[in-house]
Amino acid sequence: MKIHGTSERTSGQVLPQFNLDQEGPMFGLWSIFREPAVVELSAAEGFDWVCIDGQHGHAELGDYKAIFEVAHNFGVPAGVRVPSHEVGHIGRAMDAGARLIIVPTVENGEQAKTLVQACRYAPRGKRSYGPTRTIPRYPGDVVGAVETDPKVALMVESAKGYENLDEILAAGPDAVFVGPYDLAISHGWSLEELTTGDKQHVLRDIAARCTAAGVVPGLYAGDLSLAKAMVDIGFKFMPIATDGALLTTAAQSLLSAR
Repeated sequence: MKIHGTSERTSGQVLPQFNLDQEGPMFGLWSIFREPAVVELSAAEGFDWVCIDGQHGHAELGDYKAIFEVAHNFGVPAGVRVPSHEVGHIGRAMDAGARLIIVPTVENGEQAKTLVQACRYAPRGKRSYGPTRTIPRYPGDVVGAVETDPKVALMVESAKGYENLDEILAAGPDAVFVGPYDLAISHGWSLEELTTGDKQHVLRDIAARCTAAGVVPGLYAGDLSLAKAMVDIGFKFMPIATDGALLTTAAQSLLSAR
């Protein structure tokens, strides 16, 4: 759909797609910094995906586009965990080029339906058309092209969200993304009880119910060994590090060798 006054030319680049159907697990980078150079250096090494933490990280809405672009230059799809359910913020993140929208603390079907619709053009949703932030670098969005939709992942990270998981799945998100820290806290458990202890059956249940509903299960891991363990119980996509943790562990390794 042509927007009056926009260029007929593009850079020839194509936005990479966040392909949840690819074979095997998808290991990503979770970015807490706002500097594009940090993501650029990391994306160059071949992470499957990158996600800005817009909820607890340093980046603001105006930073998203530059961060997305340095990842996309390496063919790495980039997205954002938005700070809230505010649909205007979600829309502007997609206009800036987000290939994945992760929404925190979704607790019922009504919330889920509203959020999924915010990420889809009519007639499947209520997203407003205005991809002027990605033109002319990339071609404009093709309305109705399901294959180029940004993926929407709804976070189940509370006892209430887990209780209403079937309602959330029925809203038709592309993925459910578990926040294990808050999910454990809301139940009065430790993280270890939930992820590797006697409460792990909750995670197994979430993964199984998502898969049965045709919704891809993901989880915040932040660590490669935990991510591999989560793959074994049915999860598909996880960040295996934050950029902050990579810097810290590299410094620790260097200094311990003195």
